[in-house]
Amino acid sequence: MNFMKKIILWCLLITYVSLEAQVSIGRTVSPTNLYIRDIDDKYFDFLDQTITYFVVPESLDYEATKKIISDVWTYNKINFIAETDYDENNLMEKGNTIIRIHDKGYQMVRDRNGYKTTVNSWFAYKFELISYYNVEVKKKGKKDPDILKLAEVFFTQSMHNRYEMQPSYNKKAAKEISDEPDFYNFFLGYIKNYFQILNKGLMDRKKIDLTDKVIDQSKMVLLKEKTLYAPQWILKRVAPFTGKLKSIDKAEELFEDYNYKYKLLSYDDLNNKILSGDDFYYLMNTQFNEHQILSIINSVTGEVIYSSERKSYNINDKDLKEISQAISMD
Repeated sequence: MNFMKKIILWCLLITYVSLEAQVSIGRTVSPTNLYIRDIDDKYFDFLDQTITYFVVPESLDYEATKKIISDVWTYNKINFIAETDYDENNLMEKGNTIIRIHDKGYQMVRDRNGYKTTVNSWFAYKFELISYYNVEVKKKGKKDPDILKLAEVFFTQSMHNRYEMQPSYNKKAAKEISDEPDFYNFFLGYIKNYFQILNKGLMDRKKIDLTDKVIDQSKMVLLKEKTLYAPQWILKRVAPFTGKLKSIDKAEELFEDYNYKYKLLSYDDLNNKILSGDDFYYLMNTQFNEHQILSIINSVTGEVIYSSERKSYNINDKDLKEISQAISMD
C-alpha cells in the first residue's frame, strides 16, 4: 500500500468519538429499534435541573448498586429507590427524572403456508431515562404527564433466555445453554461502565447514536501491546429466529485474523475483573433485536475506543479482522 493510500484509509477509519457501546442518548422514536432524534438544548436545560431517581431492580443488590452508580454519577442529584418500593404515580412530578428498567417483549404473527404462528420477534430489556417535562392534574387527581424519553442503556438477552421465549423451546435442545444467565451483561461491572458513558454524554450534552462507527486510533494502537479480553459467550452462534444454539466456534478460528493478544473469560469472571479495578480493554457484543453493536471498552473509565453496528446475530472472523486492521493503522 503506497503512502497516500494509507493516509486516505487512515482518515476514513479514525473518528474521535469515544462514547458509544450500549448507551443511546436522544429522543426515542421506537422502543424496539435504535432510531433516535437530536435533543434540543431546551430539553438539556430542563434535564440539568431535575432530580434523578434510580429504581434499583430486584435482581441487583441494592446497596452494591447504589454505591456503584453513586461513584460514577455526577450529572445531577440522584436518589435510589428499590423496585419493590417504586410507585410511578408518586414520582410523577414535573422536574423528576427516572431511570428504570424497561422490560417487554413485542410479538408478531407470521403466516407460513397458511399457518399463523405467534413469535416474540422483538425484545427490549434496558434502563430507560425519562423526565417529566410537565404534569397536568386532571379530574379526580388523575395525572397527565408530558414525558421526555432521552436515554437508554441496552442489555444483551442470553441465548437461553431468547430461546426459552420461543414456541419451539424444548429442554433437550436447550441443554447446552441452560446454565446461562438471562442477560450476558446485566452485572454491576458492565453497568458501571455503561453509566460512566451515560453520565459523560449527558454532561457533554451529546447525542449518542449506536449506529455511528467509532474508532479512536490514539487508543486502539495500545492494543498492539495490551491483551484484549472478551467474554466466552461470543463463541456461541445463535439461530436468528428461534434462538437455538447452532454451534460453538473455536476461539483460534474466530480470532484467526486478529493479530494481537487476546484472552477469553466467562461473563462472570470478566465482570469481576472490571469490579476489581484492573485497567484493561474488553470486547463486548451487545445484541438488541436484529442489531449487533460490537465495541471495545476501557474497564476503568468506561471509555469506548471502538464501536461498530450492523444487522447480525453473531460475531464472525471478519469482525475481528476489522478490529485488527484498525489497531494496525498508525
